[in-house]
Amino acid sequence: MVIRCSCVMRATNNKQRTTNRMKQDFTLEVAADNNFSVLNRVINILNRRRVRIKKLMAHENENDFRKGGVIMLLHTTPDMIEKVSTQLEKLIEVEMVRSQEGSQVYFELSERIVDVD
Repeated sequence: MVIRCSCVMRATNNKQRTTNRMKQDFTLEVAADNNFSVLNRVINILNRRRVRIKKLMAHENENDFRKGGVIMLLHTTPDMIEKVSTQLEKLIEVEMVRSQEGSQVYFELSERIVDVD
């Protein structure tokens, strides 16, 4: 009985190692209403799926204070980023979700937002 448990643990550890190799950085851009709980809902969706948030920048639209956005640098798999994007699009307050591979886009977007402010 103990031997079976250790074999299962080894298989689980091997599976975790292979999924860690496939993880990479993604930039996720979300445009939504500037309500109190929207950012909380976005973070909850990412936490439920165990997506690692490396960097996050929330901002208000300069033309309309009722609109805002979030730019995030996430570390996850391509499949998970698609699932998260689909889940975020289902939120009523979210207008647009765009994901791109790599961290360079995050830095370009964050510089543009900081320069505007």
